[in-house]
Amino acid sequence: MKRIIKLLPVAAALALSGLAQGSTRSQEVPSVVVKYGDLNLDSVEGITTLHARLRGASQEVCSALDTRVLGLRDQYDRCVSDALKRGVADVRNEKLTTFHRWGRRALVASNG
Repeated sequence: MKRIIKLLPVAAALALSGLAQGSTRSQEVPSVVVKYGDLNLDSVEGITTLHARLRGASQEVCSALDTRVLGLRDQYDRCVSDALKRGVADVRNEKLTTFHRWGRRALVASNG
């Protein structure tokens, strides 16, 4: 089982913000590697820890869009949300997906 995932920001959000300019030279897209081999994904604690790591990585990878400018804040929030959603999907763990969609209560209820 793969125990490392790489998060990338939403290219469309970067393009809309003007941070990704159309040019002939290649531009490096920011990414963050999230390791989770140390976590037990059969436990509530492991799932919540991984989700927190994925959220932090999503915020980091979208940080170029982080601003207090009202119209641009939505792009950052959407980028973080989409990156987190993709990260959760990449792990391919039903418990993590349930936690992401419904929160800790649903995860605890499904264990009982």
